[in-house]
This record gives sequence, C-alpha cells and structure tokens, in this order.
Amino acid sequence: MRKNKCIRGIFLVLIMLVFPVMVIIAGGAQEAVESDPLQLVSERGTHTEAWKTQMEAFESESGVDLEITQHPYANYFDQLMLSYTSGQNEYDVPYISLLWYPTLANAGYIQPLNDFVDADATLPEDMPGLQSASLDGDIYFIPYMNEVGGIVYRKDLFEDETEKKNFKAEYGYELTPPKTLEQYEDIAAFFHRPPELYGVTLMGKRSIFLATHFMNRLWAHGGNLLDDDFEPVFDSEIGVKSLEEVKDFFAYTNPAAYSYDFQEALTEFKMGKSAMAELWTTAMFHVDDPEGSQIVGKASFVGFPKPADAGDEKRPRLFISWGFAISDACERKEEALDWIAHATASDALAEAAPLGTIPARISAMNDADLIAELPWIPAFQEALDTCIPTPIVPLIPEGMSIVNGFVAPMVSEFISGNGSAEELLAGAAASTRELLEQNGYY
Repeated sequence: MRKNKCIRGIFLVLIMLVFPVMVIIAGGAQEAVESDPLQLVSERGTHTEAWKTQMEAFESESGVDLEITQHPYANYFDQLMLSYTSGQNEYDVPYISLLWYPTLANAGYIQPLNDFVDADATLPEDMPGLQSASLDGDIYFIPYMNEVGGIVYRKDLFEDETEKKNFKAEYGYELTPPKTLEQYEDIAAFFHRPPELYGVTLMGKRSIFLATHFMNRLWAHGGNLLDDDFEPVFDSEIGVKSLEEVKDFFAYTNPAAYSYDFQEALTEFKMGKSAMAELWTTAMFHVDDPEGSQIVGKASFVGFPKPADAGDEKRPRLFISWGFAISDACERKEEALDWIAHATASDALAEAAPLGTIPARISAMNDADLIAELPWIPAFQEALDTCIPTPIVPLIPEGMSIVNGFVAPMVSEFISGNGSAEELLAGAAASTRELLEQNGYY
C-alpha cells in the first residue's frame, strides 16, 4: 500500500512538472502558427517595387509579418491559377491586373471586399478605378495604381521657338500637345523627318498593343467593342474610320514600327528618335530614367485626344490598373484588409509613387511633394478626369480572347493591306459574336 502511495505521489509530481512545459510548448506552437507571415504574391514590375517599400512600416505598426513571392509577368497569371486549381492556396493577398479579377471571382478564388469600401465613404470618389472593380454588385479588387492611354511627347521640341514658328506658319495655329485627333495628325506629319526624326512611334506587331491603337480611336470617336447586351458593335462606320486612321498614322512612323511591341516603341522614343509615342502613362518613368534614356526631363504626357467635334463630352479612354485582392481561402481577412488599407492610404501612395507607380487615389495625386518630383502627374490626372476609364479588354472571361484573338489580327491584316476595313471588321465581329453565343451570352 505504501509503495502504491509512493508511486502515485511520484506520478503527481511528474505531472506537475511536465504539464507546465507542455502548456508552454503548446502555447509556443500556437503562437508560431498565429505569427506565420501573411503571404503576398505579385509580378515583377516597377509598381510592385514601389509598394514593397511600405511593407516594413506595416510590419512594425501592426506586428504582422509579410512574405512576398514574385513571378515574371509573362507567367505570373499561370502560376497564380496553378496555385488555385491545385488546391495549394498558399497566397493570401494576390496583387493582380484589373483584367484578371472577373475570372478569379467567377471561379470562387477571391472573396468580396465590400466591407473595405463601406468603411471609407470617401473611397469611391477618391479612387476612380473602383468603378471597374465590381462584379454582380460585389467589389473584388482594390486599385493600387492606374494609368491611361495617351501620348508621351518631346517637350523640348514642342517648346522650341523655331519649331513653334514654323508649325504656325504651316498649319495656322499654335504648336501645343495635341488636344484633338486632327491636331495629333498635323503634329505627326510636321515632325516626321526620317531617318533622323519620326513623327510618332506606334506598336505594329500583331498583339494586344497594336489593338490599342484601334481601340484608342474607336473610343475617341464614341464607339465601343461591345454594347450593354454584349453584342459586338465595332463593325460600324466609326470602326471603319478608326481602322483607317490607324493605317494612316503608320505613314509617320519608322518603317520598323510594324514589328514593334511596347518595349521596342519605348526604346525608340527614349532614344530621341520620335516626337511622340502612343503609349500609356507609366512610359514616363522609363523616359525619365537616366540609365536608359537620352531625353530625361524633356518629355511629358497628354491623354489620347478626341476629335474636335466631341467638345467636352467624356468618352472612353484606355485605362490600366493593378491592385489587391484577397484569396477566398485566406483565414486572416482582417489582417489582409489592414495591409491593403496601409498600402493604399493616400500618404503611402504618394510616398511610393516616384519609385514607379501612379497613385490610385486622387488625394495622393494632389500631393505637392509628388507633383514636384513628377511634374507630369497633373496632366495624367486631367486625362483621367476627362474620360470614362475603360479597361483594355472587356471585363468578361472572354475579353482577352476577343482582343487578342480577333481585334489584333484584324488590325494587323488591315495595316498590311490584306483586305478592306469593312470585310475585316465584319469578320472579327462575327467571330466575337459566335464566341459569346457559344458561351451563353444571348
């Protein structure tokens, strides 16, 4: 009996000694789980490098660790989809293109963010990109950066007194950055002095970049790719006029421009070989980079012009945006929302912008220090304020197929002289309608 009591006493002592250790170990394991980094994923690009500078401050203020995985843009979307379709779900906060969120939302891979917008009554007016971020009444995408389609131009040429005098003598009005499509063509013709200088740089390689030249003009003339019922409407008189104008403008380019994509076009302009380039706003970061540009400080930006008869009417203009979403499998939504709130705060956006991004908030664009560092920001804001921001492809899962598969080849065939505008437009519209009909849109 005494022996049993002794054994029980020893057992109790052991329990008393071991149990606290087990509690400490268990508590440590729980703490380790709770402090696992919030997983961010992004492409490799200048605007990602800009917001990455805000990660340390967030970690310090919130006590939440962040970890980021980056993929080259060329395969980023495929890598993201592989993570979702394989069930790995290793990413909490993906940084994505505006064009991707409808596909991800429809598949159930990202979750609604309505509570983020509801928490800030000023957000819808301060963040114009939100108007393109909803699907069936739910917000799935919080913009971080945005840009619009337009023209980067050589300020040094436009401000040269001899050039101004000669232009006015030839065309009868002052040389300024083009305010109308008609002025745009006059200026391209005036500065076209091959091979030393070309009037404009365009992107003629069969790709989505070439398609933007057609869509810029289609929108400027008041047209669109699809109507509200998803019927293709670009095979119209406006479509014919827009397509013909694209071909006309190639008369003022370097002959090599027929093989250019974005990078080749940007390089030509940075080397000072053209007076204008039809690109979008972030080209300015590359133009002002002393490591790769010969015209640093000599360029600015203007939104793509409308025809003179459009007056002050707001019309669509190419709009590009990247921003944050939250994976549906993310179990730490509040922490993810806190990170997004931190990164997209006005002061954080203004601070990061000079590193390679254009703020998604108007209040950030009005920051005096930012304007001093990026003096073309007010021109960008004017371009955004005076248009209907319109994504580069329709925000439906088939949008990229329509632009890449039907519109871009149609433009390429026309500028190469392989068919009439009417025939090519009709064929592209018919293919678009067939695709959407097969997918149940009608």
